[in-house]
Amino acid sequence: MSFSRRAVRGARRRAVRGAEHLAVAATTPFRGLRWEVRPPTRWPIAARASLAVAIPLTITTLTGHHTWGLLCGTGVFTVLYGAGRPLRSRARVLLLVAVGLIGCMALGTLASGNALLSVLVTALVGAVATFLAHALRLGPPGAFFFVLLVGIGGYLPSRGLDPWSMVGATALGASIAVPIALFDLLLDRRGPERAAVAAAGRAVQAFINTSPGDADAEDKSTAATNAIHDAWTTLWDGGDPVREDHLDGRGDLGALADDEAVDDLEELVTELLVVQQRYSERLLPQVQGNPDLARESMTASLGRPSLRHLIRRATRWPTTALQAALRVATGIAAAGIVSGVLLDTSHMYWAMAAAALVLHTGLDRRSTAVRSVERLAGTALGILLFLLGGFSGSGPWTVVATVVLLQGLVELLVVRNYTLAVVFMTPLALTIGTAGSGLPALEIAQERLVDTAIGVLCGVAVPWFVGWRAGRKMLAKHLSRVLSSSADAIALLAVGRHGDRPGLVAQRELSLDLQELSAVAGRAIRDEPHRVEDLVPVREATAWLGFTVIATAAQTPADEPLERVVAAVEPARELAARLALQDIPDHQEIRTVRALVGRRPQLG
Repeated sequence: MSFSRRAVRGARRRAVRGAEHLAVAATTPFRGLRWEVRPPTRWPIAARASLAVAIPLTITTLTGHHTWGLLCGTGVFTVLYGAGRPLRSRARVLLLVAVGLIGCMALGTLASGNALLSVLVTALVGAVATFLAHALRLGPPGAFFFVLLVGIGGYLPSRGLDPWSMVGATALGASIAVPIALFDLLLDRRGPERAAVAAAGRAVQAFINTSPGDADAEDKSTAATNAIHDAWTTLWDGGDPVREDHLDGRGDLGALADDEAVDDLEELVTELLVVQQRYSERLLPQVQGNPDLARESMTASLGRPSLRHLIRRATRWPTTALQAALRVATGIAAAGIVSGVLLDTSHMYWAMAAAALVLHTGLDRRSTAVRSVERLAGTALGILLFLLGGFSGSGPWTVVATVVLLQGLVELLVVRNYTLAVVFMTPLALTIGTAGSGLPALEIAQERLVDTAIGVLCGVAVPWFVGWRAGRKMLAKHLSRVLSSSADAIALLAVGRHGDRPGLVAQRELSLDLQELSAVAGRAIRDEPHRVEDLVPVREATAWLGFTVIATAAQTPADEPLERVVAAVEPARELAARLALQDIPDHQEIRTVRALVGRRPQLG
């Protein structure tokens, strides 16, 4: 069979499977919707978002600059970032996001008037923003708003708006959003830390409740280790009261204002130590717990890697960050060319933003299809709401009230049910994004639907062509990384250095690698179940080895060598080297290494 015929058949198979995913997705746009009021975990975020948009919009409307106030909403998006982070970390994230959004608006205005240049700039910004969002673990809403602002910046100057005025509006909105995003910490300074430790406790309890041989045990163990790692990171970001010898000689006690703050953090540290002890005892039930561990005022946090280190990790091909960035750039470029060049629509940035939205999180192909259907269905209903609500013809104060209300509703619903959130997001975006355009509401609505359809279709198609058979290679490579980082941690455990800085860094790297392995394995199994079938037991054995290394290090007193694990170091390195070359070992070889690490002499 010729290459061209094989290519055609391959494309046909991908098209059929893609259509199947869309058919399944079309039945679930309102899945998970509940009408009862749940615990108000999103209320603070929604309130901050509404307040951030209300302040500049009210002031500018009072002074006769209503349209400029709507444009301030582009900077207000800053308030959506950093939720759940402690003060120091959240402040850094908010400032970086604010600068990024202002820069994106400026870049968009520079490319305005040239469709191809706008597409190129938006695609590059989308790729960079997606890569950094994954690499730096930015969290929701990720790269999407950076893409959206480049698009708005490229569109509105063509409608007569002054580019510098737009950049100034974004800067004003961001400057208002930053202090509002930090406001809840004035009421409860240690709220994020307490929430993170409580989440770790719940995740560990869920793992403890699993019975031997439970099919969900590995997933719950993964969730527990992730939650413990995130809790330690949150404590570190909030100003962890660590000993000087664990701070690389800096002696920096972080943002500790007084003795009471130190006491609060020490209580949280002790609570998290107890949680980690319970996890270790469940994973290694034959090990007698260390009764002094929970009473120690501090064992060193694994800390947060530097931004440079996180970026360096993400550039090790293949990674989710690089793959997602490549897919986002491709999707944005395809949507922009179809919408702005081939069809010559006036709002091509809507198509590019829709493509970025369904691709930037790096989901598997089926989840991408579901997200695309949710976006399209929500947009159609949102357009209907926009037309029936008459937002485009309302007075300025009606628009103020509507925008503030819709902003809050979107933030309340975006986690609970994405489709319903888009229903309110669409009139919000139409009101802000078309400020001063003067276009009829029906024309705007029709173009919004067309551009959204173009964007989501491009978003669905891209994963079938960009890295569509990369799952196996990525999974094998991440398995190799977990085995390699396990070997590093075991080697330091063997000589009793697991409690000092090199040992903690090795455990942190192992924890990060385990988190990435979990995400990559899940996508590969859903995208290419038959191609990675032989890797599934290897993945399970590798994950349990990593969990066991972390648990053993936590159970072993600092500075106490554990010489018996020396025998596990070289086999782990050899297995890592084999997997890096796509030479798949038997899972029993990995379980043998784990037995060397987890074995303990009889007590008593």
